[in-house]
Amino acid sequence: MLSVAEHALAPRAEAIPPIDARRNIFAFMVDIMAFMVGTYFVPSTTVLVGLASQLTEDKALVGAVGMTWAVSWFLPQLVAARVVRGKRYQKPYLVIPSVIGRNAFLLIALWLLLTGAQPPLLTVWVLIGAIAVFNLCDALAGVAWFDMLSRALTPRLRARVVSVGQIIGAVLGIGAGIVVERVLAPESGLPFPQNYALIFSCTWVFMLISLGATVLIREVPMDLSEQQHAQHTAFFASLRVALREDRVFKCVLALRFLTGVELMAASFYLVFAREVLQLGEGITGQFNMALIIGGLIGIALFGWLADRFSALSVVRVTALMQVTAPALALAFLLPPLAALREWALGAFLVIFALRGALEHSLVLGVVSYLMDSAPQRHRAMYVGTLNTVSGVVALSPLLGGFWLDGFIAAGQRALGYGLMFAFVVVLASLGVWLSWRLPRLGAR
Repeated sequence: MLSVAEHALAPRAEAIPPIDARRNIFAFMVDIMAFMVGTYFVPSTTVLVGLASQLTEDKALVGAVGMTWAVSWFLPQLVAARVVRGKRYQKPYLVIPSVIGRNAFLLIALWLLLTGAQPPLLTVWVLIGAIAVFNLCDALAGVAWFDMLSRALTPRLRARVVSVGQIIGAVLGIGAGIVVERVLAPESGLPFPQNYALIFSCTWVFMLISLGATVLIREVPMDLSEQQHAQHTAFFASLRVALREDRVFKCVLALRFLTGVELMAASFYLVFAREVLQLGEGITGQFNMALIIGGLIGIALFGWLADRFSALSVVRVTALMQVTAPALALAFLLPPLAALREWALGAFLVIFALRGALEHSLVLGVVSYLMDSAPQRHRAMYVGTLNTVSGVVALSPLLGGFWLDGFIAAGQRALGYGLMFAFVVVLASLGVWLSWRLPRLGAR
């Protein structure tokens, strides 16, 4: 198995990696693959939102579920970056939080089985709490993981390892999607809430496999000179200097803010398709499959772009996708397409396929671009700051939920969705423009 992976991943102009690099190639690929399969069981825009919408009619609370998945991972990362910055070895900061956080999926599975999801409102808050525990722990682990990955593998080899691991994970994720679709099928699936309990249990198993792979990683320590420099400079002082002097850093943060607002629309695509377009209750499984297949296609595309061109090309393509998805949803509220509801199911399968691709663009796109531009001693700080900005943007689904509740109360449900989608399209379009202002790193 290792020889096949090495043959596929080794750049033609580079020597065969030493034994530690081979072990790391295998460990990172298995980690990425298993983690992806685990998340394919519980996409925030389909399964988690679908569970919440069966427990409450409160759109703000439904939006809070999708928001929590992103916010609880992104927002703490500036703190996480400060914790791991200047540490020569990052592995303890990866493994220990992962052991704690990944058992949250077992907790919610047991809650659903033992309580029967009663009372419903409390179950929503238990779900939000479990998501928060997992992602808070994974935030610290994630900053350490990115730093370890960037030191262990060259940029080209890193792109290949990530893309191959994600492709394998996406192929296996199709099986996860089939399981979810069958389990959630209205007539032939398991009864509620046992169906969701099984889904969370499957997620927990694959998260443990991913954890086992991280234990196998042999870390390449930070250079002593870089470590000493990081330890003798204040974190926030260094951050202020970077924000003042590094134009690329500032542009990446602004782009992430503008395009990341698409999450506001993404958190309500499923609810919009059910309530406004009347596509039925059985669409969750179909949309989940579209999410997985789109992810597989996106991974292959992003991996090819990153390997053949650069991470900047991935950044630009994903920005275009973040305009296209809400624009398609908005189109079915405009007069030319409003009467063509028979096309709506196909259009929303495309939307969720785009969402599936976008959910796997982070590492190969904006994070890789930033890691390649950042000084080694500041890499964790740069990535942590980027993800914190993403966390601020991830609050947008909650705002979207309040927005929709207000329009629904006024009897203007469709108008509320239309204005929200239009707002997202405008901001994401500005992000596309900004992506073409970013320089190629070679030229920089």
